[in-house]
Amino acid sequence: MKIKIFYFTVTLLILSACQNGAKPFSATLDLKQILKKGKLTVLTENSSMSFFEYREKKLGFEYEILDSFARTLNVKLEIKVVENSADFPRLLANGEGDIVAQNLAITLSNKKLMNFSEPYYYTHQVIVQRKLADSLLIKDATALGGKKVYVRKRSSFDIRLAHLSDEIGVKINTKYPSNPTSNEDLIEMVSSGKIDYTIANENLARISNELHPNLFISTIVSSKQKIGFGLRPNSVDLTKKLNSFLLSYCKSDSYKNLKKRYFDYITESPIETTYSKGKGDISPFDAYFKKAAEKFGWDWRILAAVAFKESRFNPNARGLGGAFGLMQFMPSIGAHYGVNPSSSPELQIKAAMNLLDRVYVSWSSIPDVEQRLKFTLASYNAGKGHVDDAQRLAVKYGLNPKIWDGNVQTMVKKLSDPVYYRDEVVRCGAYRGPASSYASSVYNQYMAWK
Repeated sequence: MKIKIFYFTVTLLILSACQNGAKPFSATLDLKQILKKGKLTVLTENSSMSFFEYREKKLGFEYEILDSFARTLNVKLEIKVVENSADFPRLLANGEGDIVAQNLAITLSNKKLMNFSEPYYYTHQVIVQRKLADSLLIKDATALGGKKVYVRKRSSFDIRLAHLSDEIGVKINTKYPSNPTSNEDLIEMVSSGKIDYTIANENLARISNELHPNLFISTIVSSKQKIGFGLRPNSVDLTKKLNSFLLSYCKSDSYKNLKKRYFDYITESPIETTYSKGKGDISPFDAYFKKAAEKFGWDWRILAAVAFKESRFNPNARGLGGAFGLMQFMPSIGAHYGVNPSSSPELQIKAAMNLLDRVYVSWSSIPDVEQRLKFTLASYNAGKGHVDDAQRLAVKYGLNPKIWDGNVQTMVKKLSDPVYYRDEVVRCGAYRGPASSYASSVYNQYMAWK
């Protein structure tokens, strides 16, 4: 009991200090200590803007910026995913991380909690809502009066709603999630119909809209805001070094390419006219599919179905995080198999066949051929790590870990829910992609062509 009382008292003191604007930063870690230990630790959340894992690759707009920064320091980048957003100031103050990457706006309220780097991006806050009939959409912030809008408590969105309510003269019914929830979790809840509205930074909303095309994100509710990284006030040299890096990096071609890969990538380009589709063929690339599949004893129409799902047979297609071409390889995976965006369709198809066969072999524990193929297709789309997580969840929740349909498939879908992606058996974090439907869709397309 004494221990509990002591802990509660200390917690109150810390909370009181924070709420009064003070910054009880006890840690004195700065650039010198970081260089000495050879490691830069980043506190972040599992989101498309900050950090996530997809197709066996670590991604995230903020992650990639800080990965480049760590390389300039010649230190290892360590990622610590924080489940509760309220914990970021405390963990930073205690020295459990050196930088906060949370897609944070540099507002006066946030500056009471931590210092900030130079901005690396500018964005607006927008209403996230489902696409409805045009007359039912909120296209002006004044129409939010009386509506239930879910945001994280004491976040910049919470503060903005309070100010907006005062500006429009009508109370907005601000609601808070009962459990620790990321902004992307709230966007997911809007998409699924669990809630009707949330507020998000436009940059994250735009990425999420690619995953959830049923969202409408065009209604702006704030002025342009600066986005930066959080740091301890006493990390003076680290702040100077990071600011110097950002001022240079944000003018570079690398940064322009990074923005294009996350926000401005091409999803639909015309198929090059040099490829012609013959009568009775599935695609202009059937000969390549047949040649690649024959080597491994596969039905070439499976490979064609994957290409159709990934790119609609578009050799110029671009996707989130730099995915490219007919088969939508991630850059690092493509490099492992000897292909890049300039590689010919034939080489990309050959590489994809190698990858599919390797993944199929890795699922040798699945006895049923159809189910094994669906595990393979889901792994091609999501990365095997997320499917492994779903399989472990299936075991925990009494489902059959060797059956995709309605079993592991169900748990893959639940990996977008914090209740499940924060489970102790999950190793790769949240997954918000389409793998739960992808495998069946590709398989059904294959069967239709068979």
